Amino acid sequence: MACAVQPTTMVKPTQRPDSPGVRIPPPIYYIAAFLLGLFLQSRFPLPTLPPPVALGVGIPLTALGVLFAGASVPTMLRGHGTLNTDRPSAALVTSGLYRLTRNPMYLALTLVGGGLACALGITWALPLLIPVVIYTQIGVIMPEERYLERTFGDAYRAYRRRVRRWL
Repeated sequence: MACAVQPTTMVKPTQRPDSPGVRIPPPIYYIAAFLLGLFLQSRFPLPTLPPPVALGVGIPLTALGVLFAGASVPTMLRGHGTLNTDRPSAALVTSGLYRLTRNPMYLALTLVGGGLACALGITWALPLLIPVVIYTQIGVIMPEERYLERTFGDAYRAYRRRVRRWL
């Protein structure tokens, strides 16, 4: 008599629930690029803007970034979203600054990084923002968008049609 073996599916108990799966928090990339820019500026100085121009551009950009972060983080938490890109979100947050941009926190990081680079004369940090923004777009935002569409379906698709990704 032959014995039939049934295939089984094994689920590991440590398996995480569905999430965007972005393991390293995005601020780490922005901080790393800024610190690399600071190091390069100290070793291989690039020209800086005249102080009145540097401060006139840098301070408003930094302030705007801080305002964006200060407004978007509490809105996300009040709306039961998550700040952790490796965890599931309990809700789709579409209020506050999320009515103007789908990614106010990444916009805030970019504004603060660029503003501080200008204001402090860390010229190298400016071109280093480019690969960080590209990575944020491809390696963070796109996985988040796929996750949000899987999780919130039509509600997210409607939100995506109404609100731009960055500005």
